[in-house]
Amino acid sequence: MSFPRYESYKDSGVEWLGEVPEHWIVAELKRRFQIIGGSTPKSDQESFWGGEIIWVIPADLSKLSSLYISDSQRKISSEGLASCGTTLVPKNSIILSTRAPIGSLAIAETNLCTNQGCKALVPFGATVAKFFGYLLSISAEELNIRGKGTTFLELSGDELSAFKVPVPSISEQQTIAAFLDRETTKIDALIAEQQRLIELLKEKRQAVISHAVTKGLAPPSPCGRGAGGEGVRMKDSGIEWLGEVPAHWEVKRLRFLADVQSGVAKGKDNSGQETIEVPYLRVANVQDGFLDLETVTTIEIPASSLERYLLRVGDVLMNEGGDYDKLGRGHIWNSEIEPCIHQNHVFAIRPSGLSSEWLNEITGSSYAQFYFMTRSKQSTNLASISSTNIMELPVVLPPIIEQQQILMFLSDQRTRFDTLTTEAQRAIDLLKERRSALISAAVTGKIDVRGLVDSLPNASPA
Repeated sequence: MSFPRYESYKDSGVEWLGEVPEHWIVAELKRRFQIIGGSTPKSDQESFWGGEIIWVIPADLSKLSSLYISDSQRKISSEGLASCGTTLVPKNSIILSTRAPIGSLAIAETNLCTNQGCKALVPFGATVAKFFGYLLSISAEELNIRGKGTTFLELSGDELSAFKVPVPSISEQQTIAAFLDRETTKIDALIAEQQRLIELLKEKRQAVISHAVTKGLAPPSPCGRGAGGEGVRMKDSGIEWLGEVPAHWEVKRLRFLADVQSGVAKGKDNSGQETIEVPYLRVANVQDGFLDLETVTTIEIPASSLERYLLRVGDVLMNEGGDYDKLGRGHIWNSEIEPCIHQNHVFAIRPSGLSSEWLNEITGSSYAQFYFMTRSKQSTNLASISSTNIMELPVVLPPIIEQQQILMFLSDQRTRFDTLTTEAQRAIDLLKERRSALISAAVTGKIDVRGLVDSLPNASPA
């Protein structure tokens, strides 16, 4: 859809703005807002914390999915507020992150305060906060340019106050904000649909993998276990949560099919020994279904220990734990780096009675993930599993030819799911670009939306 332009334009005098409508003005933010900084109560004073006052930090802003904020991860007490001189700012203030990352923002839905990593923009008079919220949301790059600092970038109150912005009339601010509310809501709904599609594809992909490696590709016999008829005969696996498996498959504990190699622990005393420096894999390098080798650190170990910890082609790497999503995840090592060892929180499973590819499919399946979770030690958001428990994993074993058929099927299915997921993600990226471009065009006057909001139910100030 194309949008009309204003009848006449003028040079704004601001490079990033370019031309603006003839009747708009360009002003520094301090002409429209009072800029208020925040601070932090002493962390060791318990009475300053755990109160009812919302205390916003940059991380609170970066996690938001809307233009508004009404809560914070941590809250302070009235005593904490008074102790550090933090100002409580009113509802409808724009809260902006001014420490890296600079530019995250939200409009306050209630009275709140911030730490020193944020600035509050309290509007003067009839200024429409939502219009400027939209404007500043597409100005992050320009704001970052004005940041200073060596350890981290920070946008000072003076720089923010002097930041020049376009200022339409109040009625136009209301109209543009209402137009963008309507259009961004439509775009956000489309983005949410694509995100739901990606989640469904992920679930479907996992279900296809788990079914293939536990039930095979042929349908089970409709006549039940041990009966004749078309389909594959099934038998009880002997494992409650695994259920039935094809009758001609075997089920063996992993310890009968592979060995486990533990990794090197950091911090060992190597004094008096000849050492070498070698790359080593950490939990962060071992992802679910792939290896992230962009950043691989090194470690010094005794030269005599290299053979003990060396990774070999075909090792199936698995994480001991960490966050729940890291538990048991892994991939096959194909000597991408030579030589390379692994830390003690990454297990190297070395198959001898089955292929690495089949073991990798098994450990990535839902039934193996369920096993790892139920055998793990768990605490708040963390879990870990021992090598002993890993080696007790029941492994389903079809005949070799059938394994190969299943592996080929899963390869094709992954390609299909990856293609659909890539298309959905591309649609999301395009929608986000469209959203940003539309906001930018509207708040800088590149399009005239005054005649496009007559049917809106509400065009009042934010």
